[in-house]
Amino acid sequence: MPRRALPVLALALVALPAALLAGCGDASLSASQLRAQAGAICARTAAATDRIALPITPDRGDAFLRDGLAQLRPAAAKLGKLKPPAELHRRYDRAVQLAGQEIALIARHERAIARGEDAVGTFRALQAALDPLTSEENAYWRGLGIPACVRS
Repeated sequence: MPRRALPVLALALVALPAALLAGCGDASLSASQLRAQAGAICARTAAATDRIALPITPDRGDAFLRDGLAQLRPAAAKLGKLKPPAELHRRYDRAVQLAGQEIALIARHERAIARGEDAVGTFRALQAALDPLTSEENAYWRGLGIPACVRS
């Protein structure tokens, strides 16, 4: 290979990955795509969590929360992987962040019940802690135009 070809080849090898990455783009969704995809994730999750039987006795409280977490965690992960358009990015990320905080809160209370703490008192404490988070999260989902993610 001629000596002059080496710098050109080296430059091409350095530029190729950057060109490939630039060609990929950031794959952001449009606002309507985001609303449709996030709404579908939330609708499926709501249907699945609605099928979870309420605990009849306090000793089933941790299983109830565990079953809910088994639905909520993958849904939050899927929501977190969606790429909102720039104009919705900050609000969408905040909604997903709040969903993650709720999941962490539920998980802490599930572990407390599993350790033998009073289930009724733990559920009351959980509800009191969830109320402001859920209220704030719901406001974000409404503002984003994704009503399927609004929880009561």
